[in-house]
Amino acid sequence: AASSHNTLGFGTQFLDADLDGDLDLVVTNGHVDDYTRAGRPYRMAPQYYRNRGDGRFDLGMAEDLGPHFAERYLGRGLARLDWNRDGRPDVVITAVDVPAVLLTNSTEASGHWLVLRLVGTMTQRDAIGAQVVVTVDGKTRVHQLTAGDGYHASNDRRLLLGLGRNERVEELEVRWPRGRLQKFSDVAGDRELVVVEGRGLFSLPFDRSGFSAP
Repeated sequence: AASSHNTLGFGTQFLDADLDGDLDLVVTNGHVDDYTRAGRPYRMAPQYYRNRGDGRFDLGMAEDLGPHFAERYLGRGLARLDWNRDGRPDVVITAVDVPAVLLTNSTEASGHWLVLRLVGTMTQRDAIGAQVVVTVDGKTRVHQLTAGDGYHASNDRRLLLGLGRNERVEELEVRWPRGRLQKFSDVAGDRELVVVEGRGLFSLPFDRSGFSAP
């Protein structure tokens, strides 16, 4: 029997690349053994799947994504972050025998965004395990802050939320690991906020003038 897929995925992350409110998928691939003599690929290209919003995904083409997606690697780790703090999730990818790469998201965003940093007081400061329930345009989604994410990776400790066409969040609820709840209404987007357990919601002023893609 032969495999029905020609890729072996390692690092895998859901992220909202275009901020339309739907989670897309990035996968880094590479085999653990060299079976090229048997006609099986060893080094493999990473993949990006765009969420169509109806439960289906479209595989992105390398010519639209950038040169990294056109090359083949022994891909392993993959983590998401927002290094330049523009609200769009970027990724770091590691592979065997080559340096790690930082891929800056230059996708033309189709929506608004909100970045949340959670600070625990009664729970541990990083608030690992906390859940954020966001209601936008009548739809509710649950996001969770985790420590280990995917294969050999740990994501940005901030939650990066795409809001689609909505400039504001109707309701924002934080469920802290020890059971405390905090609720906020009518929260403006396109900014980074800090939620301190038991205290409130704070805006972070930030000057992006010194940030540019490498």
